[in-house]
Amino acid sequence: MATEAAGEFAEFAAAEIGALTRFAGVLTGDRHLAHDVLTDALIAASARWHRIGSLDQPAAYVRRMVVTTFLAHERRERRRRPDPTADNGVFERSQSDATATMDARLELAVLIQQLPQRQRAAVVMRYYLDLPDSEIAAALDCPASTVRTLVSRALVRMRVASGASTSDENGPTSDDHTKGATS
Repeated sequence: MATEAAGEFAEFAAAEIGALTRFAGVLTGDRHLAHDVLTDALIAASARWHRIGSLDQPAAYVRRMVVTTFLAHERRERRRRPDPTADNGVFERSQSDATATMDARLELAVLIQQLPQRQRAAVVMRYYLDLPDSEIAAALDCPASTVRTLVSRALVRMRVASGASTSDENGPTSDDHTKGATS
């Protein structure tokens, strides 16, 4: 029985390792940390595969394990660092590629890394994995309304940090209409 579960887990891991690796990479923003978090989550999943493998969506459960492992790792790291640095230059990548797409990706990666952990996790699951609120809520162990709040606050925080105007998303204001009429 144990060897059967081990074989099933090996098949699952082989099929999902690419997607899980990319997810962990986007979630953590650090290749080495992503590897550590994913390894810890997969070790835990393999030990419980006899239960996880029988679920309807074992990949969703393992993604939740990755998120939980990441959040736990961040909490442990925060306790170890009495004076965390605000310098995100450590995470900046080389800007040798001058294309606008790469610059935008780099800016987005930096903005995502500046978000609090739960907001970051919610944004990554919403926009990278394209998960519905209910699945994100299950992964974060919170109500769907909290997921919407986390994503909303994260987007506002990212707009403010990037210097983008928040009035553009809401359309023109009533002041904008009167300005056009009086000019």
